[in-house]
Parts: sequence; structure tokens; C-alpha cells
Amino acid sequence: MIHVSLEGIVKTKEDEDILIEHIEKICHEYKLPFEIDHGIGTIYVCPCGTIEVNIANYYAVLKTNTALVGPGYHAFVCELFDKLQKESHIYLSLDDECDYLEDHDLNRIKDLAFYPYMHRLMDSFSKMKEEDEATYAWDDKSYLPVAKPKSVITPFGYVYADQCKKLSLQEACHCFYIWNEVEKDALFYRNSALVSLWCDCLFENSLYDETALNLARSICDALEKAHEMDKELPLPIDEYQMLCRLLNRENKIFDVDQYPKGDVGYRKHEVFYVYGNWFIYFQGNALQSFDGHTMILDLVNEEETLLSVKITGYKSQDKMDFAYRYLNTVDSMDSLNFDDGQMKIKSVLHQLHDGSHGLYMQAQCVKENEMLMVNAECSDMTYYQQAVQMLGNMQMIRQERSEVDVKI
Repeated sequence: MIHVSLEGIVKTKEDEDILIEHIEKICHEYKLPFEIDHGIGTIYVCPCGTIEVNIANYYAVLKTNTALVGPGYHAFVCELFDKLQKESHIYLSLDDECDYLEDHDLNRIKDLAFYPYMHRLMDSFSKMKEEDEATYAWDDKSYLPVAKPKSVITPFGYVYADQCKKLSLQEACHCFYIWNEVEKDALFYRNSALVSLWCDCLFENSLYDETALNLARSICDALEKAHEMDKELPLPIDEYQMLCRLLNRENKIFDVDQYPKGDVGYRKHEVFYVYGNWFIYFQGNALQSFDGHTMILDLVNEEETLLSVKITGYKSQDKMDFAYRYLNTVDSMDSLNFDDGQMKIKSVLHQLHDGSHGLYMQAQCVKENEMLMVNAECSDMTYYQQAVQMLGNMQMIRQERSEVDVKI
């Protein structure tokens, strides 16, 4: 990994407040979103390019991993940190293993750090076996795409081992690095849009959530900027035109080749939403939210919520069993019992008594010392079957993510 950091001692609360104001001022000048709460914050530079801010216990640290974004991002962060350092009221030490500010030579840091890193990455991916699967730069996501054999899940989409064998080093950099040059060129804007399309875009559901709506607009802005800078650059034109139709936005890009070939966007298909140690199999274009420890996944259209699933997790010191009183089996229309020796699932289905044709499903998933309580409201039997499919594909994987679990 290739890191850049800025660190310093903060002696008083007043110094801390002044430093935060200073960071906010510089971010405003660079038009970078900056969020901070109780000394923990993030500067959002570009897709995959974020700077972590931690000001606590009389010490301030700003750091980022530039290997995931590219040499252009590395140069930008160094210049940003240099400005913060020079204008700060306290002493801040800049640590850059590439020493970019010594000569501002981007080609040198490419040869020194970024090309060797990419070479090791391509060599590793090209040796994947048929049954192997991997993820790259995916740690901070709330969901995981469904894996494919001999492929790597990346912010740019699936990359296959066979592809890695054929790519030149330069081509690989354009496939994995968003920001390759000092200036934000056409490739930067196309790559930024591609990452947002693959990772976060909800497409037809983009109109029902303000964050998703703003993301759809920013993708269109980035693609139009890329086209303005390079008329010959291939673009994900099908996805651009789809978003323009959804946003009722003027199409400004014509006669451009489609890039890349094929479907773009993990969230057009089913994905695994991460909830503690559980992986919840559900449509990728769902609107995800939390109410305390309860994760809510909604499928919507212009008129109604088609399927709303509420999931709450529980843990125990001992092996868990079903809470039978939770499941109302009286007058149930359908039920599900599943036991593979490791995971056990029970569910019941009822008609909603609200004058609609809606259905209400209650379910429990039990594995070892953990349980999920699931409540789903379905607009019809089609969406009930989708909820059943979700239960059938539920997985639990031990991992260090327990912040949504309720201990009992």
C-alpha cells in the first residue's frame, strides 16, 4: 500500500477547534466535502479517494491510501497536505514515502511505487484458479456483489483472471486507477463515473432517495465533462442515456462508442447486504436504511413500496433456538421450515388486514449463537417469493463487524 499522512500534536481544545476550522476552510477552497463529528471525520476527494481525519487525545492525524486511486490522487493529496501544513497554526509533519513534493515528478513516483504495485496486483490476479474469487478495494462497502469464478470484485466491476494476463501495465492502470495524471483529464471523469455506476448507482430507483438522485446527477455531469474534454473517448453511454431519461435531463452526448461492453452496475442485480456477521441476499437497487439496530430494505416504484424488509439481529452467550412465541402461526397462509444442520429458518405468511391485498411475513434465522428476526411486508405473492428467496440464500460468515448486533 502507498500512504500519505499529516500528523501533529494538538495541545488544547482551542487548538483543536482552530485546526478543524482550518481544514474546513481549505476543503471549501478545493470544493471538497468534509464531515467531522467528535474529532472523527472524512474528506471526500473522489470515488475511492477519501482522507481519514482523527483529532483526539491531543493528536491530529490525516491519512489516506493512494494505491487504490492512482498517482494523480497521490500528487493531489500531497499538494493539499502541503497547503494545510504551511498555513496551519500548529506544526504538522507530512509523511510521504514517495517524496513527491521534492521534485513534483509524477513519472518518478509512477515508476517508484504505482507501476510495481500494479504489476504485483496483475501477477496475483492472473494466477487465480477456476474456483478462486477475490475482492479489491471493497472494505468500506455496505454490501458485497455476488462472486463469480476466477474473478475479482473491484470498484470498476468484475475483472477476470484471463483479462489480467492480456493487459499491458498502462492498460491495467487505466482499469484500476481512477486518477492517473496530475490534472483531472477525460479518463479521470470517465473512471469516476464508472466507479459510481458500478458501486452505488440505483438506476431506476435513483428518483426515490435524495442521495441516490444526487449521485445520478453527478454521474451525468462527470460523463459530460469527459466527453467535452475528449470527443473520441468511449463512454458507458447506455447507462448515461438511462439516467438522462430518469432525470428528465437533456442528452448531451452523441455518436460515442459504448464502454465497457456489457451490463454496468452491481446494483442492477442481487447482492449481499452486510449486517454484522450475516450476508442478506436481496435486490441491489433497494433503498437501505437503519432504525437503531434494525436494517430496512425497501423496493419501491412511483406509486408504492413493493417489498419492505426489516431485519434485527440478536446474539447470545449460548447456542440459540427459535423464539416460537414470535411466530404467529394462527391462520397462516404459508410457512417455511429449513434446517441444513448449521442454519435453521422458520417463517409464516399472513394476509394484511388493512383493506389491501398485501402480505405480511415473519421469519427467524438461527445459526450458532446468533438469530435474525425478519419482518417483511409484500405487495403481492411475487414479492413474497422474493422474500423467501432472500431467506433461502442467507449466509452467516464470522467477521469483525458486530456494530449492528444486539447482545442479549
